[in-house]
Amino acid sequence: MNAAIPAPAGLTLTGACAGYGRTVVLDGITLSLAPGSTLALLGRNGVGKTTLLATIMGLTTLHGGSIRFNDEDIGRLAPYERCKRGIGFVPQEREIFPSLTLEENLDVAARPGRWTIERVYEFFPRLAERRRNRGNQLSGGEQQMLAIGRALVGNPTLLLMDEPLEGLAPVIVDALLAGLNRLKREDDLAMLVVEQHARLALEFAEAAVILDRGVVTYCGACRTLLDEPERLASLIGVARQ
Repeated sequence: MNAAIPAPAGLTLTGACAGYGRTVVLDGITLSLAPGSTLALLGRNGVGKTTLLATIMGLTTLHGGSIRFNDEDIGRLAPYERCKRGIGFVPQEREIFPSLTLEENLDVAARPGRWTIERVYEFFPRLAERRRNRGNQLSGGEQQMLAIGRALVGNPTLLLMDEPLEGLAPVIVDALLAGLNRLKREDDLAMLVVEQHARLALEFAEAAVILDRGVVTYCGACRTLLDEPERLASLIGVARQ
């Protein structure tokens, strides 16, 4: 089952089939994300969640269908062109530069706009304290904050995040969630979040899409799934806390 969340503009995928080389991982994905809204992307490991983010970012082969962002077809654009149009990406591996300082990691990604390096420091004070440390001298939580900050200084209108809470201590998870909720309140930024912690993601986002073997099996309100835990468990295999 594929269904769309109506949106006046923003991001829209229609019948998108994509993968790596000739291998098709996503089969006919249709979904939409309106400007300023939040969407949780859920599902078991290996169902295509990371591939979907990579496809939006232009890192896979698009075999069919379309990807539109702010009423422009971006399906054949290079990743850097998508970044210029306002799509930011926080990869699961973080991929910060280990030999650069924290501030240099931010500086290389900065583009003019409302998000400056100083605003990132105000948002994540721990980064300001560690601004002179190199990437390989940061903790996992600090690296994740840096990865998010690096995406923000690119001044996106859409932020893609691939498992931002993975492998972090509970106290760091709480701090990051507080930052993301503040971001949702204070900035007109659309966010698409892949997360294995289903309930945390559903409590954060407004709408959810669940994937299974490269197709959409649920597209609708997060509240519905929070109120029906048995349905959530059947859709993703296990309802993780």
